[in-house]
Amino acid sequence: MARGGFYAVQNGRSNGVFNNWDDCKSQVSGYSGAVYKKFDTFAEAQAYSGGGSSSSGYGSRSTSYRNYGEPQRRAASNFAFKTSETKVSKPPYSGQNRFNTDSSSRNARADYSDYGRRAVPSSSVSSVSSRSSGARSGSKNYYAVKSSSPQVKDAVFASWDECKRYVSGNGGLSFKKFGSANDAQDFIKGVSSNDYKLIGMEESSFIEHYRRKSPQNESVQRRNVYCDGSALGNGSFGSRAGYGVYFEGDSTKNISEPLNQGASTNNRAEIQAVSSALDEIWADLSKRNSAVNYQIKTDSEYVSKLLNDRYMGYNSEKINSLPNRDLIEPLIEKYAKVKTFYQVNQDTFGDVPFKIDWVKGHAGEAGNEIADELARNGASRA
Repeated sequence: MARGGFYAVQNGRSNGVFNNWDDCKSQVSGYSGAVYKKFDTFAEAQAYSGGGSSSSGYGSRSTSYRNYGEPQRRAASNFAFKTSETKVSKPPYSGQNRFNTDSSSRNARADYSDYGRRAVPSSSVSSVSSRSSGARSGSKNYYAVKSSSPQVKDAVFASWDECKRYVSGNGGLSFKKFGSANDAQDFIKGVSSNDYKLIGMEESSFIEHYRRKSPQNESVQRRNVYCDGSALGNGSFGSRAGYGVYFEGDSTKNISEPLNQGASTNNRAEIQAVSSALDEIWADLSKRNSAVNYQIKTDSEYVSKLLNDRYMGYNSEKINSLPNRDLIEPLIEKYAKVKTFYQVNQDTFGDVPFKIDWVKGHAGEAGNEIADELARNGASRA
């Protein structure tokens, strides 16, 4: 089982609290005079990273990280709680997009369930940390940023200003305000109390049916799955649509099919691509007992945000009112099943939450280009 805990950096390249050893190590490796420590609770780690002392925790060092006693390799989530002074280079906030002083910005500040739409990220953001006024004043609000982009990490901030700077100009991000760090963490991990209801099974029944009896030291593979849709003449009379799924390293599972259900639009084709990928993944995990950590990648920001966070705030009435409900309703159910399967089998797969990665389309990523070609071939047969 992967180790848990929080890794506090009091003196490093970027100070703050990190949820996994790899992120912590990147801040202290080779950094002269690095000071860091592992804690069991976020509160202790937060206090330590802000300059406090602590008799609890373990593994503290003020020298090179190699003296730390590196923990076991763990499949860790990538988000970090950020609470100390910024030490990375990032363009200053310019007031562009929705972060300004007009009424729409004030409404956005009041309701963080209204997720922002962002431009394509121009650079990789590995870590942002700040000593926020909210943290100093004892504020109990936390601002969670959930990323569908592999180039930008999930993060939790103690102030709106820091959250705002982090998301400005980056694509594939959703953000929300919470009253506790645990709720913010659940948002990032994709924990939803409604998933079993969507699946149509009680939690105990699901666990009984789908918890794996893993042999000791079982080898787990990791496989990327690229999904894309295509519509020839999208939006015009007589358009033809298709979808493609590319299973990296296992071409026997590849999918290239015409979209024969409903309107022939690019959006519907992209939804169906991810839905079909989830069908194959579910069959592989639940029926063939495969030990594979699947990572779905799509250039549809709509689909990635829908599955990574938005659906968790929807009731059945809201889902029924969505455009393309005939495809979205089963899509959400399939995603909830696969996500929950990985959650109840963390002993095998580790505690990295299953989510959908958003990738920029036609940007030279080989897997995405192959999925696009499969989708075009499917559309040509419609």
